[in-house]
Amino acid sequence: MNITKKTRQAAKALAGLFSVPFGKKVEKFLANIIDDKATIYDVKIDEFYNKTHIGGGTHRHFDGSHTPIQMWEKVKETLPNDTNIEELKNYFLSLFKDLQTPMGIPLQNINNKEAFDQIAAHMTQNFAIKKSWLLDFQSVNLSEIFGATLGVVALFFGWKKNEKEEVADLASSLILAGAVSANPFLFVISLVSWAKSYTKNKDKKKFKKGTIRGFLGMGSFIMTASLFSSPLLGIIVGLIVLIVVKKSLKKIDLAEIYDWFKNQFNKYGSIIYESTGMSRIAKKIGIF
Repeated sequence: MNITKKTRQAAKALAGLFSVPFGKKVEKFLANIIDDKATIYDVKIDEFYNKTHIGGGTHRHFDGSHTPIQMWEKVKETLPNDTNIEELKNYFLSLFKDLQTPMGIPLQNINNKEAFDQIAAHMTQNFAIKKSWLLDFQSVNLSEIFGATLGVVALFFGWKKNEKEEVADLASSLILAGAVSANPFLFVISLVSWAKSYTKNKDKKKFKKGTIRGFLGMGSFIMTASLFSSPLLGIIVGLIVLIVVKKSLKKIDLAEIYDWFKNQFNKYGSIIYESTGMSRIAKKIGIF
């Protein structure tokens, strides 16, 4: 097995694991890599929350102090006579301490909490999308960064080898895993790669085949693994179901399934794009 195939499989496996309950246990385990004892810089970063208690346990999204840029501004305001080196050291220390937690850090601050709560209630009532998922999708933690990085490497190798069908399979798998696990980096990167695969792939039949194979393969694993209270048992049974689904797909005409997915995306894609904050994030990083 060559390095490209190994990397591709590792990216899928990691993305899948962080999309099921087992992934949450791993995130909690990573929460204590370094000592999280509060420094004077941490106190400054949490100053507004400690005064207002806005957002409660999700205050990092609302207090105007926890995005990467806002955190740097708070660190610089902490002491009048500290050096640039001290500020940089404590900035990255505070940043990493927040990144190692399951909550992570927000990519943008939500300035109007009341409006967000109304949108979240609408999404929950009409689309069964939880408020916690909407918040999670607008933040990133250490495990999500690692998963997205491995995904980028795997997709890069696929493009270098011009394996368009395999890239469509990998990208669609990672899109679904990124959506379920609320990993914004993985989702956006995979979506861009999937779209690029569509435009570059002259054989649309192979593209459709790879896309459906990725969606249904990853989907079957996530759904099955999430049914079990035992994470290990869920993963084992999920892998068995994944293998069965992959073999069954060889006997099915995938064109109709692909068209159904495409219609659903066209119907609801813009709503989800706006409500999750993806539109604002994408504009900031210049993707769309």
